[in-house]
Amino acid sequence: MTDVVTLKYWYNFDGEHEIVEKQALVIAPSTVVTANGECVSIEVIEKTDENGIATDWQTIANVILPEEIVTEIDFESLKELSVAEMFRRLAAISTKKA
Repeated sequence: MTDVVTLKYWYNFDGEHEIVEKQALVIAPSTVVTANGECVSIEVIEKTDENGIATDWQTIANVILPEEIVTEIDFESLKELSVAEMFRRLAAISTKKA
């Protein structure tokens, strides 16, 4: 079963550390789909700190979409779909808005 959660990530922007929150769809243990900026990504969370903030992760795939599409993604409506079907629908939305 998939869950929609909010995850926190430690980012290093030019030597400055910042916590970034992302809505995420958990698709497997330690594997999530996130939407942030112009990207929908599949990420594997490899390590979190004692506060549950992701400190080490690997991006498996990125799909670049217009930011207005990414900000409108409703993971609750996508959580019952397979990953392939979810990305197919996102691609279809992107093509219609382009």
